[in-house]
Formats: sequence, C-alpha cells, structure tokens
Amino acid sequence: MASLSQQPEHYSKRILLVVIGMTPQIVTETLYKLAVDSDPIYIPTEIHLITTEEGANSAEIALLGTANDKGWFYTFCDDYKISNIAFNKDNIHIIADTEGQFIDDNQSSEHNKIASDFITNKIKEFTQDNSTSLHVSLAGGRKTMSYYAGYALSLYGRWQDRLSHVLVNMPFMNNENFFYPRPKAQRFVVNNHHYSTDEANIILSNIPYVRMRYQVPEALLEGTAGFQETVAQIQKFNQPPSVALCIKQRKIAFNGVALKLAPADFAFYFWMCKRKQTGLPPLILDADEFMSEYLEAYAHFTNPHGGNFEKVEIIANEKSAEEQKSWFEARKSTLHKKIIKTLGDNLAQAFLIRLVEHEKRTAFQIEIAAKRIEIS
Repeated sequence: MASLSQQPEHYSKRILLVVIGMTPQIVTETLYKLAVDSDPIYIPTEIHLITTEEGANSAEIALLGTANDKGWFYTFCDDYKISNIAFNKDNIHIIADTEGQFIDDNQSSEHNKIASDFITNKIKEFTQDNSTSLHVSLAGGRKTMSYYAGYALSLYGRWQDRLSHVLVNMPFMNNENFFYPRPKAQRFVVNNHHYSTDEANIILSNIPYVRMRYQVPEALLEGTAGFQETVAQIQKFNQPPSVALCIKQRKIAFNGVALKLAPADFAFYFWMCKRKQTGLPPLILDADEFMSEYLEAYAHFTNPHGGNFEKVEIIANEKSAEEQKSWFEARKSTLHKKIIKTLGDNLAQAFLIRLVEHEKRTAFQIEIAAKRIEIS
C-alpha cells in the first residue's frame, strides 16, 4: 500500500492527462468524478489532452468555448466553485511527426509509431518532476492511442500516478449534449424521450498497472528513446546477462545498455571479467596477490607514471592487508553505484561483483557465464 506521501491528492502539482478522439465530454466527465464525486477528491492543478488535429479543434471549441461561449470547462469550474486549474489551448497536444505535421489517421504502421513515440514522450515528460502526481484517463481516442498511453505509464509511472477509464450509462454516453451532471438537474431529451441529468451515472474505473519504472534502466528513463526503442531495450533484459567491454572507449554494454567509465572503474570491471573469462577461481582477498593483478589491468587504461596510478601502487606496496581490502571494497562500491544508476537496482544485480564462497572462504567473482563476456 502506498504511504501517505504517495497519495496522489497530496502532491502540490497534480496533472490530469486525457487521451481523446472526438468526444471532449470525457474530459469533464473524468474531472467531475475526480474533483467532485470521489473520496478523497483529486482536483488537478493542470489538465492536458493528447489528440489528433481534428480532435483538438473539437475539444477547444467544446471545452474552452468561443468569443460568445465560455465552454464546458469554464461552466464546470463555475458550477462547482473550482478555480486555479491551468487549462488552455497550449495544453491540447496534437500528435505530430518529427517535422511537425499533424497526424489525423494513425492506422498506418508509420503513424502508429509516431503516435506511440509522441504519447510516450509526453508521459515521460509529465513523470520527471517528483513533486507531481499524474492521472491518465484512457476513455477516448483510438484503441491504439489508449494502449500506448497505458503502456507508457507502465514504463514511467510512479507510485503516486494513476490510470483510469470513465464510463457513463445510456443515454448519456457519448451524447453531444451531456458533459457532466450539473448541480441542479436538467431536462434531457433523446429521440423524444425525456430524462433528468440526475439519472446520469458516471463510473471512474481505476486500472491497476505494473510499474516497471523501478526495473527500467535509468539511462532509458532519462534518455530520448521512443516507445518502440525503449521496449526493444527492455526486452534485451529477458535474455541471459551478457557484457561487452570496449577497451578503446572504456565502455561496457550490459545486455546492450552502455556505460562509459573512468579508467580506475573500467580497469576494475575488466580485471574481474578477465578472471572469469580465463577460468580463474573466485578471488580470495586473503590468499591472492590481488593488488598486483589490478595494477596490471589498470596500466592499460591510465598513465602508469601518473599520480592516480602511483596512489594505487602505494596501497599495493606500503599498506596493510586490511587497508588493501578496504580499498577493494571502496572501489567495488563506487563501481556498483554507477552500474545501478545506469540499469536500475533490479536489472543491475546480475552484473555486479558478487560475494561467494570458495574453498570455505569468502571470495568475489562476476557470475555472468564466461561465454557471455566479450572483450574487444
């Protein structure tokens, strides 16, 4: 269960993001359930829409109004005495390609890719600030648009973010004249049948979703990869762990996700990989002359006559065994932090230097299979 601080309504910045097609009513229906008819209530501080060019035009007129009509959004705010929700034309985001051409028909595979990347990037953007909570509504738009929004929230959603779908009973569903139940009931006519808006029943279904954010490599969260590229990268981690070390660039690719390291860190991981690749047993710090091994590796990646190299030489030649062990632990810890920052805590575990038992003694090794270690 989420802690009190993770409850969406407690965040200072609360974003409602609605994916819509040609039914702008979904925005006010969702807003009604969140801000009026829920316990606890969730009043957004800003509203954003994702839609096509045609949907944007319809939403702007219906919700924001024209010179002679203030629109249903403003009517809603007046009816329920709600203020300070930021929502204007700039908050209606039209799906566009990389050249800025608006997309109306995302039935083609290319348009689907454009739509998926656009929606993913918006959700990634809205989940960057930890002082925000995000509520995503999937009720409108094409099925593919809803799918991409839901999947993108699975990739980037945090504990405080929510996903929902709004449903309205007949004859109010998708009715061009119904936007939400007003405080005073109104007469409603459909095909010469008379109804009261009191009969409207709006259901907001919260959709559980798997929050993969905490298992996704941080480099992907912070990068510019689109939807399909992100999914492809994550799929790589369903394969057995493998590492590829590029000596010239001092880069390590963990199942394809690259990390560039400083010479001391790269040399440390290179050294442990080389031991595993050549069939050496796990490293026992008490028994092995490990400092000389490390210095031999380090000399490949830094000036062996420079100050940084000399500092390690002093530890190897002049310090006690306990001080050398402390150096090993500190260097390992620094390296692990960088790997975890890149891959996230869960995915990083397979690539860390593990504590194992060898000959009834404490030892260290990389547990990746030797055949899946590539050094080039």
